[in-house]
Formats: sequence, structure tokens, C-alpha cells
Amino acid sequence: MAKKSPPTTRQKASALSKRDYSARQNLLLAGKKLFALQGLSATSIRDIAALAGVNSSLISYYFSGKEGLYRACLQEIGEARLKAARQILKPAQSAEEFRLRLMMFIESMFELYLSDREAGLIIIREYDRVNSPAEGIFKETFLKVYQAVVDFFKEGQKQDFVAQHRDPFLLASLFFGCLSSQMRLDPLKEKMFGRSIKDETERKLLEELTVELFVKSS
Repeated sequence: MAKKSPPTTRQKASALSKRDYSARQNLLLAGKKLFALQGLSATSIRDIAALAGVNSSLISYYFSGKEGLYRACLQEIGEARLKAARQILKPAQSAEEFRLRLMMFIESMFELYLSDREAGLIIIREYDRVNSPAEGIFKETFLKVYQAVVDFFKEGQKQDFVAQHRDPFLLASLFFGCLSSQMRLDPLKEKMFGRSIKDETERKLLEELTVELFVKSS
């Protein structure tokens, strides 16, 4: 029987790199889940490590502690949201395209909430935080998403798709307020009335109504 050759230095490094990546990703997934359900302060390093199935010392190794892991979770979520916003909220050439792009953005927010509930809950929790260790990341990602919506409404005014007398900054504030309130209320609406954005028909009706509130009627 042929004797197996010992692994090369490159193979060892590759195996170690895969283990490192796996451990780091497991910590991000576990952290995101627990931060969403319990919040930052109520989540312990031990809880995160147990859920991730790794040694708790790896949180310090990869993220310099629990707050570093929280920042990494927010950065991952925020960068994905900012990329999506920039792709969707491009200047529209017609009123129909403007409405469609705004509806696509609303759909992307609801899809995040439905497909990645933890990410949606972390964002909502972060809105409520007065002091956050991820404030810098929030400014560089989520606030830029907010600014993208402000700019989209401003551009819409230039094209006469949005009423001229409306303040684009306040419109964006009301717009995000509408979306976040629907996501917050969804579990209660489903429990009490049997209606939820999980249902595609319900979701589409809500998206259309929201667009009607912010876009100038033709």
C-alpha cells in the first residue's frame, strides 16, 4: 500500500485558512442572531462562542472583543444595504420608472426582513440606540442609504415626479418610518389579524400604497 505524502506547507496553510474563515463566519452568524434577539448588552461572549461552536478566545482574536464583533455584523449588513440602494435608486427617466425604482427599494427592504430576520432586527435595534459602538459604521453605511433616498426624492422633484413644496429630507424620514413601522408591527398584525408582509399579495398592496404616499399623482 502506497504511503501518503505528508501535507505540504501550502496545503497546511490552505487548511488553516479555511478553518479560520469558517470560525470567523460562524462567529458572525452567531453574533448576528444573538444581537438581533437579545441586543448587544444582554449578549455575552460565552453565549456567542457556544452558539458558534468555537472557543470564546477567538472573538478577541478575530474581532478584538464583543463590540468589535457587533461592528463587524453591522458593517456586513450596512455595506450590503448601501450597495443595493445605489443599484436601485438611480435617476429615473420617467414617472413610471421613478415609481418602479421606489417600489423595488421597498421590496428590497421587506425581502431583507423576511429572508434575513436577524439583520432586519439589528437595524431596527440600532435605530433606537442613543450611544452605539458602531456609530461610525452606521454613518458610513446606513446613513448613506438614507442620503441616497433623500437624493432620489430631490432628483424626482427636478423631474416633477415629487411635489415641489415637499422637503426631501423629511420625506425620506417619513418613508423610512413607514417601512420600519410595518416591519415592527408585522408579527402583531399576523397574530391578531392574520395579515402579514410574508404574503406576497399583502406585501404588494403595501408597497403600492407606500409609493402613492410619496410620489406625485399623475
